[in-house]
Amino acid sequence: MNLNKKKILITIHKNGAKSRKELSDILGVSKTIIGRYAKQLIEDNILIEEKETIKGAIGKPQIKLNFKKNFGKILGVHLSDKEIRGGIGSLSGEILEFGSINLEKISVDLVLENLLKLIRKFIKKYKVEVISLGMNGVVDNKNGVSILSVYYNWKNIELKKILEKEFNIPVILENGTNLMALREKRNGLGKKLKNFIIFNIDEGVGAGIIVEENLYSGTKFEAGEIGHAPYDYSENAPICSCGNKGCLETYLANWRVIERVYKEKGIVLNYEEIIYRANKGETYFYNLILSLVKAISHGILWTEYLLNPEGIIITGKITECKDFFWKEVERVLNNNLLNKDKKICLLKSKYEKNAILEGAIFFGLDYYFNE
Repeated sequence: MNLNKKKILITIHKNGAKSRKELSDILGVSKTIIGRYAKQLIEDNILIEEKETIKGAIGKPQIKLNFKKNFGKILGVHLSDKEIRGGIGSLSGEILEFGSINLEKISVDLVLENLLKLIRKFIKKYKVEVISLGMNGVVDNKNGVSILSVYYNWKNIELKKILEKEFNIPVILENGTNLMALREKRNGLGKKLKNFIIFNIDEGVGAGIIVEENLYSGTKFEAGEIGHAPYDYSENAPICSCGNKGCLETYLANWRVIERVYKEKGIVLNYEEIIYRANKGETYFYNLILSLVKAISHGILWTEYLLNPEGIIITGKITECKDFFWKEVERVLNNNLLNKDKKICLLKSKYEKNAILEGAIFFGLDYYFNE
């Protein structure tokens, strides 16, 4: 593809619909040249002119250019603890079709069998250019290897090699929380930030790191595994799913909070119900949620001192807690900052079940345009 055409597509992909003038300003190419290549991309059924026009400060109204809605050929897949979620994404990152398979039993063979089944469903209907996977644990994103998954109890599974042999389609792989960070960068609270951290609290606890607008995975791909940082060194500290004792996620993970309610009150509630009752001010649940302040503040301060990002974005159902929780988090953070004159930029992203899936599609789009 012509370099200028590619630059036009990448610019629209990363920044959304743009007029010819805006593309000319961003790329430093004359509007005449932009117009010529835009016309070719429209004729190739890649771009479409938006019907709505935007008045420019001077001259004629500007017409926005964007991708055709049905041009998506990226298959995003999220391998979570309880299900495999898949979706076909358009070149603007929108999910055009979604599907999922529940994982009732976990084993290497069963997970792979269901993954193949879900992918086949989509490639029968669409011409898929890239299969982009997001999953838990330590991921070698260069070679497409799942190095370690605590949920699946597997090590060094060569997913890229397995899937490319089966489907003859390029396969890429990344840690799920990193993909959440990429999603926030492309289409969320991280859009205007060059350096930020996603602190995701779900069935596990992890961090996604953006440095100078790019994902950072570390030398051995273990950057962001903050949920397994030691938190409780006591003799009776709870055992983590990783086998160590007292990890941060043994206190913060959603299922640990549910487990605690069952042990202390003898009732089974889902996480949303626990948050709801805490927000209503019911004494036990209110105090239970407040007891998480110390652990979450520990994780936030740990990342703040290590990387000093522009912002820390909290994701997960815990963001549904009302101000009683977040004001106490802010108080603890302020009291423990080295520089008392500054404040940590703490942002809360609304919980979205498809966040990793959408991040996988953006990850696939980046590969699609650059490769």
